[in-house]
Amino acid sequence: MAAKVAIIHHGYIPHYRVRFYELLARGGQAEYTVFHGAPPSWIGVPAAEGPFNFPNRWVRNREFRLGPATAVYQPVVREILTGGYDAVVLSAEAKFIANGVLALLGPLCGLSVLYWGFGYHPQRGFRDSDAPHRRLFGGVNSAKNVLTRMADGYLAYTATGAEKLAEIGYPRDRTFIMHNTIDVSEQIDLHARVAGVDPAEIRREFGLRADSVVFTYIGRLVQFKRVDLLIEAVRRINRDRLSQRPVEVLIVGGGPLEAELTAMAKDVPEVHFLGTLPPDERVARCLKVSAAVAIAGAIGLLVNHAFAHGKAVITRAHEAHGAEIEYVAHDENGLIVPGDIEEFAATLGRFADSPEWQARLSRGALAAREALRIEAMVERFDDAIRATVARRQRPERIKQEAAPTHPE
Repeated sequence: MAAKVAIIHHGYIPHYRVRFYELLARGGQAEYTVFHGAPPSWIGVPAAEGPFNFPNRWVRNREFRLGPATAVYQPVVREILTGGYDAVVLSAEAKFIANGVLALLGPLCGLSVLYWGFGYHPQRGFRDSDAPHRRLFGGVNSAKNVLTRMADGYLAYTATGAEKLAEIGYPRDRTFIMHNTIDVSEQIDLHARVAGVDPAEIRREFGLRADSVVFTYIGRLVQFKRVDLLIEAVRRINRDRLSQRPVEVLIVGGGPLEAELTAMAKDVPEVHFLGTLPPDERVARCLKVSAAVAIAGAIGLLVNHAFAHGKAVITRAHEAHGAEIEYVAHDENGLIVPGDIEEFAATLGRFADSPEWQARLSRGALAAREALRIEAMVERFDDAIRATVARRQRPERIKQEAAPTHPE
């Protein structure tokens, strides 16, 4: 009989997870149900809209403040504990209160408990700030480590996460590496679809100059993405003539800082805000005319998106990056720039002046995308769930088989 598994990983369904859940429902060997509600109010990203082609349950998430932090309660505990589930997959984020409750009570009800996440604690602040409250976070992270060590399995985004888990004493045989990704195949198809489009047509569409070098940013407009620094870098490049050609940037995304950033860029006409767009052909057209994807703050699945279109990723070296920074090989498929904003701006300027450098890193990005297919992630996820459930059930079967029989 197939295992019954509840997933409450994100609290909502991001658009980039829809295809993953569809493939999991179609080819997985367990019965998966995704519990989801509205996204946290401060993250600046909409949830994917249904109807969905996979089993799911809508719940009404509730937010409340805990000092400087905001917590989210998902009313799913009773249903999951009493609903005949064999396993529950949780987010490792402390803001989701139900995760902690299920992590503690799940084993008492016979559930296998798995976490799905980084495997470590990114250095970020409350409500997506880039300024971590280190003293308070230290206590929260210690509590998270205790719960992690109690878990039956951990679905780590990357190999780095698996190594970090081992450092806190989590068993390696309970850690599974997912290679976190998006539907790269869909993006590869979009890349091919726009290959023959005239770049001049695209430049006119987005109000770009005919002679500029273009960078693209895709993501939320929140503090830890540091779009403000990207705007400042573009200002300095053009003001101080750090490149021979003018540099422009397309900013794709929305969020709580949109008005503030738009005001900041009023004197930088080379910055173009396109708002929130789905990852469709219009974004593919942006990437076609771009020399690279640039982000001054924390990167995540943007890396996978960029590589699918053969675009290098240029970012800064810091501790706030998501696990996907592991996919960026410096000067092979991207650049990780040390130092301050001056060095970041100077590097973008030098890159803009070198078509050979752009072409070489583009080839590296195209090569890297083949290892990031979502079908492989789905298979690894499903295998991990089944192995974890079987491990928990095995002692019970042994106990039953060893029990003496009593003739009537």
